[in-house]
Amino acid sequence: MKMSDDAFQKGIKYEIFIGLKDKESYKEILSAENFKEILTDVCREKQISFSLLTQLGGYTHNKGYTTETSLRVIIIGINEEELIQLSMRLKKMINTDTILITRTDIEYRFM
Repeated sequence: MKMSDDAFQKGIKYEIFIGLKDKESYKEILSAENFKEILTDVCREKQISFSLLTQLGGYTHNKGYTTETSLRVIIIGINEEELIQLSMRLKKMINTDTILITRTDIEYRFM
């Protein structure tokens, strides 16, 4: 059975990349499990649908090169103002220097 192309919707996928190292100590004070609870609470409060992936990330900072637990939050169907508010709230809760947000035009379909 062939599916028609018009069944897909156009949208934007945002990805928020967040490392778990504290910006002062460069230690992972918060666990991935703790972050998952915080993210779930924040998204439940705002009714934001999300997916969360845990991965390893590496980068150079003013004390050299480091690796850390890195989390990728994937969100489709949010306006950019809400996305920025969510990102800033998460950044503050983790006490991290920087987070990365990417934006990709996509086509999607719920099955």
